[in-house]
Amino acid sequence: MPPAHRPEQRIAVILAAVLAVLAMLVPAAAAAQDIPAIGLRTGEDAPPLAPHVRYRVAPAGAASLDPAALLAGPLARVTGPTIHFGPPGRQTLVAVKVRNIGEQQGSWIFTTGRGSLSHFRLYEVAGGRLDLLVDGSDPEAARANLRTYQAFSTEFVLDPGQEKLLLIDFLSENSTYLPLKINSYGSFFKERRANIAMVSGVVFGAVVLILLNFLFFSITGHREFIWLATAQIFFALNTVHSEGYITIFFLADAPLVGVAIEDFFKCGFAAAMAQFGRAFVDTRTHFPRSDRALRLLIAAALAIMVAQPALALYPPGVRHFLHIGGWLVAVAVALFLPFVGFAAMQQLGRQLWPLFVGWASLALFIIYAAIASMGYFAWLPINWHLAGPVGLFESIMVTVALGLNLKKIQNDKLAADRNYARSMQEQLAISERAARLAEEKAFALETVNSQNALLHASGHDSKQVILALNTAIDVLKRGDAQGVHAELTDMLQSSAAYLGGIVSTTLSGANIVGSDRPFLAIGAFDGAALVEPLRMMFKTPFADKRLTLETRAAGAVTILSDKPLLMRAIANLLSNSYKYTETGGASVTLERQGAEAIVTIRDTGRGMPAEVAAALNGDRTARLRADESVHGTGSGFRSAKRLIEALGGSLAIADSTPAGTTLRIVLPCAFAAVTPCPAEQLQAGLAEWRLLDFDRREAFDAALAAAEVPRERIVALTYDDTTVARGRLGDMVGLMLIKPPCRELLRHPALRRSEQL
Repeated sequence: MPPAHRPEQRIAVILAAVLAVLAMLVPAAAAAQDIPAIGLRTGEDAPPLAPHVRYRVAPAGAASLDPAALLAGPLARVTGPTIHFGPPGRQTLVAVKVRNIGEQQGSWIFTTGRGSLSHFRLYEVAGGRLDLLVDGSDPEAARANLRTYQAFSTEFVLDPGQEKLLLIDFLSENSTYLPLKINSYGSFFKERRANIAMVSGVVFGAVVLILLNFLFFSITGHREFIWLATAQIFFALNTVHSEGYITIFFLADAPLVGVAIEDFFKCGFAAAMAQFGRAFVDTRTHFPRSDRALRLLIAAALAIMVAQPALALYPPGVRHFLHIGGWLVAVAVALFLPFVGFAAMQQLGRQLWPLFVGWASLALFIIYAAIASMGYFAWLPINWHLAGPVGLFESIMVTVALGLNLKKIQNDKLAADRNYARSMQEQLAISERAARLAEEKAFALETVNSQNALLHASGHDSKQVILALNTAIDVLKRGDAQGVHAELTDMLQSSAAYLGGIVSTTLSGANIVGSDRPFLAIGAFDGAALVEPLRMMFKTPFADKRLTLETRAAGAVTILSDKPLLMRAIANLLSNSYKYTETGGASVTLERQGAEAIVTIRDTGRGMPAEVAAALNGDRTARLRADESVHGTGSGFRSAKRLIEALGGSLAIADSTPAGTTLRIVLPCAFAAVTPCPAEQLQAGLAEWRLLDFDRREAFDAALAAAEVPRERIVALTYDDTTVARGRLGDMVGLMLIKPPCRELLRHPALRRSEQL
């Protein structure tokens, strides 16, 4: 290029640069003129800023742009009362113009209400220049600003009539909501102190609830207290973080970490509260479908929590997805739990009303805040700071629900204890009455035995008298060929025949044994409760005869049988041992072998002949006659055998020698313990029977009258194990079961037979 042209060229370049700068400044000035100014008066707060705010969002996918370039473009206005700029993740420029319309100089504080932003810069436009006031990208400057104002803020002073244009250039990863406010100096710090007091009160209340729940857990061992305490810990941490205090003091230069902590706390609270609901309401049992939904929400919350530590490594799209997912999980849990609480209140008891109220309060707040945030109803206020008090109210209500439920459980337990004590008193009275009856029975047995011996002796004496009369008659007949003593002979024959009838009737009447099958009342009882009363019944007669009596129950044995009938059978056998034992004594041993109870009775009596033992073990209808050497007919043994076989067991003479006799009783349905079950489950296993609850008398009578099965196929279930109840039910149903019912009753032979005994 010729040297002569060089100066002109330089001048042209300079002019072009000046024009370019002017082109950049003129649009900005023009844009600033279009922004409505906010009128301020000294000592007063500014009116709501939403109608005066103008903004511009960078195009999707665009790199970071110069604020002056964004300001040069068209600016949009905020619609509605909530200052929100759309989805997060894009650079946003916000412009606010202020003017002092008062007559005195004044100072104000312009605050964003936010302290966690990926990028933040606050400018003042003065003379076409952008003066940087707050640089959120500088860790030291950001930390100093946040610790002073608890949010990105700046102070400004205006003379009367003076204007200022403030620009905010920011980028957020979680929300573009900016609650912009301009307060006087006193109002700003008054609100800050109120906010600190509110947060402190909420956190203090949450800490008290946490300690109470841990205390309740240590007392009761119920895991729902642990889950509720965990949810309250997350709630307290989220309250502190959402108000910006964790960001202010620790994470001023790490906005993504703040977002990760926010979503972690939020999802942790949702997961812990959902798990508390599952444990407390027992949704797995009562509401299976709701339980599956809660488990799905908990799994989603845990997945989002696990992904948070590596948030800085993900692309912006993934970060946005995780943030939206965290909100969706938290909102879904908050909206779903009130339905669970209402269903629990309906099914498990009205005492759970605070559970529904607490969960519904947070759900209503979230719904209200969402509607208010949309801006469709301009008159609806919104204050996200209320999330702390609402969450605390929810925690208090849920804790109250736990307390009321524990109170109900305790009241039910006290009522059950009272019923149990009353039942034990009744059982004690019955036992005392049974003991008296047993003593009377033992005395009656002794009397009967004595009377039987007397009758036999009288019978033998009567036989001698009859023999003498017959001899006299024979002598008279041989010596009275003329019939002189015919009248005396007839009188003696008539007397001998009459006396013979009396003897025959007396001897046979002493041996009569009933043949009707007994009515069964099956129940579960401890083996010790069988052998111990027998020892009490017979210890005095054995001691009076200077005989020993030992009873022993080996290990834990629970027998399903008719206890009174079984005791009656064993008492008959012990009575025989007592009668035929002169020295030594007897023993009763109970033990369990598999699912059978073995009762062994041993005595040191005189024993019995092998043919008698074989006859007693064999045909039950064979009759044994008494003679001079055998005192008895086996009726006591056969009566006991009949009773035991009616109960599904067996009785046999295992051994009998002059040194003593051993009897072996085998009873079915003996267990170490039984499994309680509801009556409905018992009925499900008794397809051929109809189970009716005798304790609900009106319903029992109605069901009995309407029953379509024979009387022999009806089972009465009752706590009333008395002779009166047994006698009444014996004429009404085929079988009687003693409460509480247990699953093992289904295995008893009496319920498996095709025909009732």
